[in-house]
Amino acid sequence: MWVEIIGIVATLFILTSMCFTTLSFWGSFWLRLLNIIGSTFFVVYGILIPAISTAILNGALILVNGFYLIKLLIDRKKGKI
Repeated sequence: MWVEIIGIVATLFILTSMCFTTLSFWGSFWLRLLNIIGSTFFVVYGILIPAISTAILNGALILVNGFYLIKLLIDRKKGKI
C-alpha cells in the first residue's frame, strides 16, 4: 500500500507542475522544480514495484529538467529574462 502512495504523490507533483504557465520566470521555475520532485518519486516508485523503464525514464527527466532549470537561473542572473 505504501508503495502506491509514493506513486500517487509522484503523480500529484507532475500534475501540479503542469498547471503552471511557462511564459513567466516563476511559472517555468515551479514547473521544472515540481517536475523534478515528481520524477524523483517516480524513480523510487519504479525501483520498488519494480518497473525499471519507469525509473529510467524519470531519471532522464530529472536530468533534462535540471538542465533547463539551471539554464533558466543562469539566464535570469545574466538579465536575459
